[in-house]
Amino acid sequence: MRGFILNTVRVRDEDLIVRILTKKEILTLYRFYGSRHSYINVGYLIDFTVEESPKATIKRLRNVTQIPFSFLFDLEKMLNYKIFLNLFNKHLSDITKIDDFYYNLLIDIVNDLEKRDSKRFLLESYVKLLEKEGRLHKDFICFLCEKEIKGNIALARAFLPAHEKCIYEKGFDKEKIKELFENKKSLLFNDEEIEKLWKIMNLGF
Repeated sequence: MRGFILNTVRVRDEDLIVRILTKKEILTLYRFYGSRHSYINVGYLIDFTVEESPKATIKRLRNVTQIPFSFLFDLEKMLNYKIFLNLFNKHLSDITKIDDFYYNLLIDIVNDLEKRDSKRFLLESYVKLLEKEGRLHKDFICFLCEKEIKGNIALARAFLPAHEKCIYEKGFDKEKIKELFENKKSLLFNDEEIEKLWKIMNLGF
């Protein structure tokens, strides 16, 4: 079985409770510490087995093999990827059964991140997630006053569109937002605008 490590919590010395995203579910497993066990990292894709015990209240994580990424030693890409994973994990809290979209989205990220600017690519991936969940508002109706936005579009948390005057924030050119929302492309934004979008995304999924 393969999955992404979303989170780890240390218990009883060096043992861990590990949260893993697979294609169909999110597993919470117990990982025993030992010198023969490989070290595991949040965000990594692993191959593993699940061991059940009639005496244990939680299944065990066994036979872990980490699958390396091409951007593993690129500090900036890894940092941005882990920021995205932390937001991703919080968004999926308290969920067990899940659509394979989320697993496949992370697969696409780890396969292609080396070739892309990390913040731009992760922002595009975030827009795909919003669209999948029916939370991407392409009609450009202000979420506060419920009137159409005809000029620049300001974005609140979860990329909710608003008038600049409604949320007291400078907006983005409407054509740039259209390109991002409709085609999942961030090419029209300059680096300063990408940083602003990144900060908005970091408010939470």
